[in-house]
Amino acid sequence: MNGKRGWATTALGTVCALMCSDPAPAHAQPRYGGGERDAQPTKATLAIVGGMLVDGHENPPVPHSLILVDGNRIVAVGTKDTLRVPPGTPVVDADGMTVMPGLIDVHVHLDTIGHTDYQYWHKTYRERMQEIYAISARQMLLYGVTTAVDLVGMPDDLVAFRKKLERGEVIGPRILASMGWIGNFSEEFLKNWHRGYQTSNARTVEEARAFAQKALSLGAEVVKIHSGLTKDQVKAIADEAHLKGAWVTGHAGGPAELIERIDAGMNAVEHIGAVAHGAQVPPEVITALLARRVHVVPTLVTDLAQTDAVQWPEFWTDNQRAKSTMPPEIWADVRRSLEHPGRVLTNFGGSVRWKSVEAAKAIFRQLHEAGVSLLVGTDASTPLNLKTDAMWREMDAMVQYGMTPMEVLATATRRNAEYIKLGSQLGTITRGKLADIIVIDGNPLISMRDLRHVVAVIKDGKVYKGDAATPAKSPSSAASNRLRQ
Repeated sequence: MNGKRGWATTALGTVCALMCSDPAPAHAQPRYGGGERDAQPTKATLAIVGGMLVDGHENPPVPHSLILVDGNRIVAVGTKDTLRVPPGTPVVDADGMTVMPGLIDVHVHLDTIGHTDYQYWHKTYRERMQEIYAISARQMLLYGVTTAVDLVGMPDDLVAFRKKLERGEVIGPRILASMGWIGNFSEEFLKNWHRGYQTSNARTVEEARAFAQKALSLGAEVVKIHSGLTKDQVKAIADEAHLKGAWVTGHAGGPAELIERIDAGMNAVEHIGAVAHGAQVPPEVITALLARRVHVVPTLVTDLAQTDAVQWPEFWTDNQRAKSTMPPEIWADVRRSLEHPGRVLTNFGGSVRWKSVEAAKAIFRQLHEAGVSLLVGTDASTPLNLKTDAMWREMDAMVQYGMTPMEVLATATRRNAEYIKLGSQLGTITRGKLADIIVIDGNPLISMRDLRHVVAVIKDGKVYKGDAATPAKSPSSAASNRLRQ
């Protein structure tokens, strides 16, 4: 199949990938045209045939790839020259397109879908959260996110929703969750805060420890911390999380508090502004981040969504991707809030963060040049930050701010998988791993904006978007299969 957008030519795509990326790192797998090759399976339940493979290992892209899946696992990866499709296997035709691992978003909020007035949203939709979660999950999956980490929410809602996903009652990415967050706020603040009802408010070290234990007992894979906690409280939370194999992420009120929290056991920090004074990252922050191997999740699109919406409002108010994935009355409500973004950002101080966007560029470059681990998380759906567009916009910004396209793709897949402790199962297209695979009509190594054009989504070996036709005898009949937008 020839994609509508495609790789300008195979040669151009390959040349761009090689120019835009560093040499393949030591951990990269052998190239599929030579060296070790995956053995030919005798059976498969799905084949993805013909696309340009970007495998997550940072290898050069592989043209004319062929990936075989059996059940929910990848059983062979190669090319049309090294493998064949077993007779009768359903085929996804990726000819002229990019094939890559499913995206992983390490910072999302299932309970919001882009409305610009948090107070109104939580008051109006609090009793409809299962419906909102389902919209959020469906949007992410259909636009390429096969794994996501929810970093707040009500534990009861999250537990119930994950069970619905497991039973197949709704579709979405696999969801890891923090089961709320832990902070130390005044009662007056909590009473008036839109997320006050989702906050575990710890006054003492033992309360902080108990809240962490409760979140973990409910199935939290990560514990999120917010403002006001002492170093001893953070340490108690981190001790409990690490004991259970979970990690700790969250906010910091600036460089000094960040260093204190790193010292107490924090594994990652959300939002790039937490690491700097203005646009300058203090040397001691970089030293602490590197020494403890602490990750930074920049969430660049949180602020970019606001500045871009003021400059190009029609992108939001006429966004067909978002509109087509929401019930009409909810889209109408969200759309009304998007019409005047500069006036209604009440939850972020009522103004658009122009200076924050400029500072983020400088901070990002400092961290990247220093070798700090930067991950891909979108904070979707904060105001104007629609889940249908958050990942490609975050990844596009990371390229604009200094990472190579191949680095960004590897970060959104393999590195994010390693961070969430699922690197042995997810993040690369490798024999034995879970079959989370997406097909892009375009070439993200040339433009991350091509990630808008997700034409096939496979999670756990099941096709959620796109067609999978069954060839009668041979893979040649795959040419008759046409993926739909």
